[in-house]
Amino acid sequence: MELRSYENLLSIARLAPLDNPKRIVFGIEAVNQVGEEAKKLKAKNILVVTDENIEKAGLLDKVKAPLDAEKLKYYVYKIPTAEPTMSSAKAITDHVRKNKYDLVIGVGGGSCMDSAKLAAIMATNKGDVESYCASATKAPEPLTEDALPKILIPTTAGTGSEASNTLVIIDGGYKTWITDAKVLADVAIVDPIMTLTCPPRMTAGSGMDALSHLAEAVMVRKWHPISDAIALKGISLVAQNLRKAYYDGNNLEARWGMSLAAMLGGWVIGFPWVGGPATIGHCIAEALGPKWNVPHGVSCAICLPYAMKYNLPVAPERIRLIGEAMGVETEGLNDYEAAEEAVRAVAELACDVNISLALKDYKVPKDELKDFAEYLVNERQYMYDLKNNNPRTITLESITALMEQMWEGEL
Repeated sequence: MELRSYENLLSIARLAPLDNPKRIVFGIEAVNQVGEEAKKLKAKNILVVTDENIEKAGLLDKVKAPLDAEKLKYYVYKIPTAEPTMSSAKAITDHVRKNKYDLVIGVGGGSCMDSAKLAAIMATNKGDVESYCASATKAPEPLTEDALPKILIPTTAGTGSEASNTLVIIDGGYKTWITDAKVLADVAIVDPIMTLTCPPRMTAGSGMDALSHLAEAVMVRKWHPISDAIALKGISLVAQNLRKAYYDGNNLEARWGMSLAAMLGGWVIGFPWVGGPATIGHCIAEALGPKWNVPHGVSCAICLPYAMKYNLPVAPERIRLIGEAMGVETEGLNDYEAAEEAVRAVAELACDVNISLALKDYKVPKDELKDFAEYLVNERQYMYDLKNNNPRTITLESITALMEQMWEGEL
């Protein structure tokens, strides 16, 4: 038996408990159940977290109507239409602590749902938001109190925040996060109809975000058959449906497939051995996005094929599985050859939904890449524990070369 296989068997033997959303309501017109679900949670005073774009698209009305039908009291809190920052996190924390809510409903993309999660945990836990966030230099404070009950309703098919145990905040130009079982939804309501208004560009980015969660869950060093089963099915759903959803936003079958894929991706990245996901792909994506104003989904789309190529020399058998789940024909190919085809398949999917894979196309300054690589290697990699999670070793030389390839768009 190869040493690598032996190490993985040890990680399987040390399987940690799996935390999941308590309840998932999935399907067409599932959003109509929000009032009933809120009543089951004995809600009397509800905080609804959303943003201006969700309201303008008419999606908030689809949530308010069932709440009104049940005669439930609620207050709509609109966050800025951008990813959560430490400033917006503190603002919603102040608001929720000044009011006696007993349920939080998040309606929107990852930013709205993450803000709702934050409100729910900070309503009951004392201290500053920063103390609970991941850091490269110190362990975060544990959440000691249960969060307020929360219902999460996605309007994009990407982050899978409705099913994940993590929320993300931008702090000092880079992303940090809070991960805990207390962050999980009490009810995730996933209605593909709520994604029909998602514009093509956002459909593409969010879909590639979902794919990156799923593919990195397969590629991670401590893979496991449980996560494989979920992630590989999700990868297949993205491969079958993202192009259709991008080019025909009203294709409800494609939206259904992408909604399921995103939810599976959000679920699987919360498994302890997947870690968020903790490979070089998300390590780079969650840093370059805020730094150079590249949308998160686009950052993930750029980084995923390069992360696969980077890890290909040491994990070709894992990357092969990603390609096969996408429908790549691998008969007669060895693992390395099949893995190369998998990288090409991911790159082609990104290009087919009009996402460039060259950082220079996003006005990323080439002369800043060296310092950025040093930050990744000397600091950020420790937030992801890449030594134990990413298949291939991280060195300054290899990451500098990788960043240069990404800038040029050389796969």
